[in-house]
Amino acid sequence: MRDRSITRAIVCHPKDNVAMVTFPAKPGMLLSFSKSKKIIAKQDIPFAHKIALRNIRKGNPVIKYGERIGVATCDIKPGEWVHIHNVVGERGKRRRKK
Repeated sequence: MRDRSITRAIVCHPKDNVAMVTFPAKPGMLLSFSKSKKIIAKQDIPFAHKIALRNIRKGNPVIKYGERIGVATCDIKPGEWVHIHNVVGERGKRRRKK
């Protein structure tokens, strides 16, 4: 019988420090993102949003798809929701020439 306390999360690339939850996660919910790797949600995380897989220090990159998608605006702990309240996006931004 399948353990219903385990919810799936998707990691797109081995370099990623975030995963995407496959349905709304609640604090304390155990999330599985591979056969042997699991993490506990620390906050409510909406469907298809990101969860931190490890510590992400303020100013460090947030990695999804194996690429930088933004920079942490504060320290983010494993299991916390990763979204616009704690990340500033970089995708699609160009640097101005001086």
